[in-house]
Amino acid sequence: MRDCHEIIARHALVAAISSILILASAASVAAKDDAREQSKPIYLRDIQIGETRLPFSPVTVVITILSLIMLSGLFSWSKVSATASHILLDDSDAEAKLTKLKKDIGNDYAKFQAAAKQYSKCPSGKSAGGSLGSFKPGMMVPAFDRAIFVKESKVHEVIGPIQTNFGWHLIWIEDRTLSE
Repeated sequence: MRDCHEIIARHALVAAISSILILASAASVAAKDDAREQSKPIYLRDIQIGETRLPFSPVTVVITILSLIMLSGLFSWSKVSATASHILLDDSDAEAKLTKLKKDIGNDYAKFQAAAKQYSKCPSGKSAGGSLGSFKPGMMVPAFDRAIFVKESKVHEVIGPIQTNFGWHLIWIEDRTLSE
């Protein structure tokens, strides 16, 4: 999904730059009303390069560049992501059960996956050893996100128990990239 957004954003940038270049090449016709053009403040005049007059002003160029920068910010090209698995319990004594389970698992991923298949109440736990796949910050509930994307949480170690509105979780971060 991220690749699609990057491709769309790049195509939008290429289209915008192409439009500017087309306008620049089409503007080789001299201005009809030179006196009127000269009466404008310099920052509002059309840009002139030799005999070629471009039909946009320096202010227009600055606004276009700032707009492209802001537009590219809408497409999150952030490299921050994580791949994780979890075990979800929603019983009244879930926290105590997960604390004991965490001790039993240690830092063994195979044991974590087996425990997820056996105990997790989440459908991903039964089918894929608790795997949630890859995701970016903001795609999970806030408490879950915080647990995964803080530097103190180590990769390849059991984290938790963490409480969310779904219940209590043990989390295993398989892979994580924090730098942009």
